[in-house]
Amino acid sequence: MNLKSAILSLLTALILLWPAATVAQEEVNDNDYNEMHQRLIYLYNAPDYTDDYHQLAEQMADYYRGIGDLREYYKTELNVCLYDADHDRSVEAMKRANDMLENIKEDNYSGFCYVYYAMAYVYESRGCYRMAVYYYRQSLEMINPDDHILEADIFLRLANLLMFREPIEAEHWIKRYRKVAHLYPQYEQVYLFLEASIRFSINDIGGFKSAYMKYMDYRNQNPNMSMLGEEALKIANLSFEGRYGEALAMLSSMPSNDMSSLYFYDMRIIVCQMMKRYDLALEASKQRAEAIDSINADMIFANITQLNAQIQQAVSESEVSRGYTRMLIIALILAVIIIGLVVYWGYRNRHIRKVLNTKNEQLHSALAMAEEGEKMKTEFVRSVSHEIRTPLNAINGFNELLNTPGIDLEEEKRQDLLERIRVNVQAITDIVDEMLRVADKESNEFSLKADKIYCNQFLQRILDSYREKVSSSIELKYSSRLLNRFQIQTNQGGLEKIVRQLLDNAVKFTKRGSIELSCSTLNNETMLLIAVTDTGKGVSEEKRGKIFDGFYKEDSFEQGIGLGLTVSKKVAQKLGGDLVLDEEYNDGARFLLKLPVA
Repeated sequence: MNLKSAILSLLTALILLWPAATVAQEEVNDNDYNEMHQRLIYLYNAPDYTDDYHQLAEQMADYYRGIGDLREYYKTELNVCLYDADHDRSVEAMKRANDMLENIKEDNYSGFCYVYYAMAYVYESRGCYRMAVYYYRQSLEMINPDDHILEADIFLRLANLLMFREPIEAEHWIKRYRKVAHLYPQYEQVYLFLEASIRFSINDIGGFKSAYMKYMDYRNQNPNMSMLGEEALKIANLSFEGRYGEALAMLSSMPSNDMSSLYFYDMRIIVCQMMKRYDLALEASKQRAEAIDSINADMIFANITQLNAQIQQAVSESEVSRGYTRMLIIALILAVIIIGLVVYWGYRNRHIRKVLNTKNEQLHSALAMAEEGEKMKTEFVRSVSHEIRTPLNAINGFNELLNTPGIDLEEEKRQDLLERIRVNVQAITDIVDEMLRVADKESNEFSLKADKIYCNQFLQRILDSYREKVSSSIELKYSSRLLNRFQIQTNQGGLEKIVRQLLDNAVKFTKRGSIELSCSTLNNETMLLIAVTDTGKGVSEEKRGKIFDGFYKEDSFEQGIGLGLTVSKKVAQKLGGDLVLDEEYNDGARFLLKLPVA
């Protein structure tokens, strides 16, 4: 059993105890249920994937739904997500997480921690550690206070993810885990393994030796327990004894085709640093980055394969969507290829130049660049997978309804469904357009500044087009300090795109109050200032520095892929100006667009 499998098997056993523990408290004595539960645990830990697990889990979920126990129902759904993720079915796991979210909303249930946990687990299974840590923390913030088993599991996973990157914080989580999990002595081995690994990562030889001796004593006293991490700790012990050659030889014999390989790459980096061979450490970090690239590429291609299958099904079932889906698959594949190549080769070229010009003492800077590249690719995969899937699922649903035998739809209803299909196809097209623009493939269209615009008339017309889009609880206002004959020379299309993006954001985040579009001049009328002010939710202080970053969204459940403000700022700069957030305004959000008059 490799390192990843051993850890996951122990943690999975803890997770699968949830329903049994709760049912026991409720004094439900049902032999059929107990047999079903034991069978479910057996199937989960079986080496091969089987549909029998899904069928049995569905029966369990129906049982809990039938007795009105939503908590155990969603825990069962979560276990299925984990099962899919453990068997390299990340696409199915993420889809089930999305379905869980929709069901939780419909049930008006507060169990969002299960959705966050599922997302974190999927990202962890793909090597996307930064995103996994983020969503585990989100799950912890929303967890039920008396759910100590799930709490202990999250503590343990955070410690495992952070032990080589932020060992001090990992130590904090492992201590919290032990306080909660002391009632489960069979997990002492996991604690001792992680405690020794953290001591190794911070080069604490005394702390490591103590934890290692406790670990080996525990193994000797419990010979039937798994050999979780024993080889890894032997490698660390050899390194502290200065036997680096033997340690590296053992590392070379470790598996390199699953997630455990990332753990051993981290160990190789630390061993090379202890040897002061920073060139070997840097080479190991490059190999680790390439391994993560390979893991993430599997997820991208799995997404594309599933999307292609859905598109082909839609094309074969309906003549209405045939033209749209054909263009969609071409645009999607091109977008993935273009953005993937731009991001990957851009990062790779910068990394190579850095290595050539940097001495061994600058290893940490090179590693930081590798982490940033990993974050960008992770954000790209997450945003494209989620945002394109939502409208595509809607298209498939409407197609099935249109082509279901025996359903005679009225013409008005049929036209409404066709219009919904068109709107969702346009939504996907808009997402692809935004990705192309942020990659600088189309943003040059706004470079030419040859249009003369009467500012008041131009801005008033744009604002008026939104009056039917907002509710009666929102007041749209326009104010100006300019004369009606005041003109500006710029690119009309680029300016209109920025203003509409700012108004779209204001409408999305303002539920009541007002939205105001205003304009004035600066610097003796050489600069035009356009402001969009709303009374909505605003931007939190800690998030203000990130809102113009590509793929960044303050709320991960809001629609969009986080490129609107990024593209708008880029266009504003191409027009000779800039787009900024007014950080002094606190009653909502106010964005300021500054452009040269000529």
